[in-house]
Amino acid sequence: MDTNDITHKLHNINWNFDFNINYSSDSLYPFDCRKHYSYPATFIPEIPYTLIEILSHKGDTVLDPFGGIGTTFIQSLLLERNPISCDINPIATNVCSVLYELFDPNLDRETLKQQLLAFCNNYDETIDYTINTTDQQKELNDWYEKETFNKICYFIFQYNTIEDIQLCNVLKLVISSMLPTLSSQNKGWAYIADNVKPKDDEYRSKPVFETYKSRIKLLFSEIEVHLKNQTETFKSFYNKTTESQRIFNSSIVDINVSKVDLIVTSPPYPKMIDYVKSQRMAFNFLNQKYSDYTAHEVGARCRRSNKNALAEYKTSMGTINKRLCDLLKIGGFFCLVLPDYAESDQRKPIIDSMIKSYEEYGLTLIDEFKRYIPSHRRTVSIQWASLVNEKIIIFRKEN
Repeated sequence: MDTNDITHKLHNINWNFDFNINYSSDSLYPFDCRKHYSYPATFIPEIPYTLIEILSHKGDTVLDPFGGIGTTFIQSLLLERNPISCDINPIATNVCSVLYELFDPNLDRETLKQQLLAFCNNYDETIDYTINTTDQQKELNDWYEKETFNKICYFIFQYNTIEDIQLCNVLKLVISSMLPTLSSQNKGWAYIADNVKPKDDEYRSKPVFETYKSRIKLLFSEIEVHLKNQTETFKSFYNKTTESQRIFNSSIVDINVSKVDLIVTSPPYPKMIDYVKSQRMAFNFLNQKYSDYTAHEVGARCRRSNKNALAEYKTSMGTINKRLCDLLKIGGFFCLVLPDYAESDQRKPIIDSMIKSYEEYGLTLIDEFKRYIPSHRRTVSIQWASLVNEKIIIFRKEN
């Protein structure tokens, strides 16, 4: 790739994406995973989509070592790049996996959608569906108004008993996505992460079946639109991607993957987000313990009072970054979305040091772009409210 041409293209992008985009109904455009699952601090799909389109070719391999719910993964898939995603959070990798399955051109999505919608027909309000749930699933009770919880347990009962794997996988995604929305605790992920239950006067009935139907219909309609606009080669490309594992519920330092052409990621910011604990409801629903994963989470907010938190973050990210630089092919690009902290912020030296370390690993800085975080994202929690700007940094491995 010609560096001057790349630089020209990169500088013609409004990286804030602070404008309305009217995508053509017959063209490719980014798929927004966030519409189908609420996950903290996910970057907008336009960022990885644009970077992948400019910095790679069809058939290249694109890696996101902090893949989350699959934003980079799905953009890579749509652009016919071979996607690889890693994340230590099984809730996040499950979302990515289900979306990947639903983009299968061979899948009969209409039949699957109708089967999922049909679950709404058999609810009996005289039945106590909570008795059919596990002890860990019953722990969800304190987050919901009584009848709302009974309806949720109806869907959990369906999930616990159906044998069709595809139905089970999509139902898992939709139930997990509904749990925070239907909760009477509506103050954001941080309250869920900190296990702050609703107060007695805060419990409200929520439209469970309406929410379920709307999520099913939106999910399937958006996937159909994206597949309709795909090239004729997408089906054979997709089939080839399924020949090897592409989604890993593990750290990148613990898995064996081949060299990659492009890395696009937004690593965890120090002492900022509890990605694992924010999913405590989904962990209860799936009968898993979030405590099995919190110790492996880099930069977790829950360790912010630990005096060694920043030093531990620097060490963990150093190990990961060394691995990533080793995995990148000669001529490949490494793109990161990182916080642009104020000079007075104690975390700024850590981020600055991490950026400088990439040159020690053999990477060359190509460009850097500042972008501001839209106010609606910053008001989700007090930490986001204090972070106004991010930067997109692009490195290249020259030798």
